[in-house]
Amino acid sequence: MKKVLVVGTDNACHSQMMASLIKHISFNRIHVESAGVKPKKLHPGAIKTMLEIGVDISKEKPKSLNEYIHTKFDIIITTTKLAQEKVNSLLSSTTKIHREFDNPRTIRNPIDKENAFRELREEMTEWLNEFIVRHRLV
Repeated sequence: MKKVLVVGTDNACHSQMMASLIKHISFNRIHVESAGVKPKKLHPGAIKTMLEIGVDISKEKPKSLNEYIHTKFDIIITTTKLAQEKVNSLLSSTTKIHREFDNPRTIRNPIDKENAFRELREEMTEWLNEFIVRHRLV
């Protein structure tokens, strides 16, 4: 089973969503962990958006990148520049991939924010469907 680590800045939104989507898309045939450089509380918008497709991430706990310093991964995906910098200096893997997405947390209007979270989920799903095939993860 391939091992993937998804790293963001705070492990509260993008990295959590991406990790859960990888598990969902692959029917749990990929071992996936997520972490952050500076972990914060899981964002409610991420939880709600994932529940809409039947994926419950409400019990996930944001984790620090430091927890994975001595763990080997086949692929490490970073979702922010800060995460990319930290991963490059701390972790080794066969493959490192950087992919940033828009941040729905910056939107003030509640309806627009909700829609932005859905767009993020769909954009990630589309990218991950190609990513999983391209890297022969399943």
